[in-house]
Amino acid sequence: MILIELDKAGAEWDVVAYLTGDGNMLSVVESDRSPHTVTGSLISGAPEEVVEKENKLVGNHTDPDVIQELREEMPELAVGAEQLGWFLPRIFSIRQMGKKSNHGLNYDMKYRRFALENELEEKESKTIVDYYKTKAYPGIPLWHETVRQKLNKDRTLTNCFGRKRKFLDAWGPELFDAAYSFIPQSTVFDTTRIGMVKTYQDTSKLFKPVEILAQVHDSVVIQYPEDASAIAEVGRIIGTDYMNPLCTYNAREFYIATTMKVGRDWGNMVECVWEEDDIKRALGEVDEQKAA
Repeated sequence: MILIELDKAGAEWDVVAYLTGDGNMLSVVESDRSPHTVTGSLISGAPEEVVEKENKLVGNHTDPDVIQELREEMPELAVGAEQLGWFLPRIFSIRQMGKKSNHGLNYDMKYRRFALENELEEKESKTIVDYYKTKAYPGIPLWHETVRQKLNKDRTLTNCFGRKRKFLDAWGPELFDAAYSFIPQSTVFDTTRIGMVKTYQDTSKLFKPVEILAQVHDSVVIQYPEDASAIAEVGRIIGTDYMNPLCTYNAREFYIATTMKVGRDWGNMVECVWEEDDIKRALGEVDEQKAA
């Protein structure tokens, strides 16, 4: 039996883009550019090609001395920082700064917590958080204000699938944090839930061998016999149809992309597309990893 994982990775960020209507966020979602690269570029001021080049050099290093030494191989970084005011993070690459910001700052995380979670100096953390909300994505604070206004009206928020939540906690930061995250998180969960229900209800010959094993927020894991052609078709139907309902926010319609992984156990999964040859390629990689 083969495990198939259908995943909405990174989907919350996409939903926030449509909720905020922020031009920079929408341009990333509607293009093939990396959101982490773009965010790093917008915060730092460095062009995207420089961000990518620097990331290849710095990688996942976090030692500031090592990073500084590696950056010396790119004289344009020093020129940009000195003459153009580029902001260069001390303990990770520019792209890594963008990645950490994308994962943590849409729901109004404060700079002290961001500093603590990423082992940053508070001064540097404050700069990153401020730039994320002013230079990179100024639509985010405006969206936060809209959410607070809705809470002030009736304390109720509703996502595009009609799911409602009434917020009854004391008025303040903790209430706001929960409210900011509700619609993005519930939207992603509901796309996954809808897909899982449709998969369960499909009684066709193709879907009869499907066993639903797990649903983890933004992903569904199923089990299926080792038949690359059938796996490709099942994955395509679930990924592009069942788990892909139309979402609408601010009069903008959009779909949240689904990715697929296959493997013989949950600890060894390889990403692939829903094509027979790619399924075979992915399973071959899994077998090679186990043999190694």
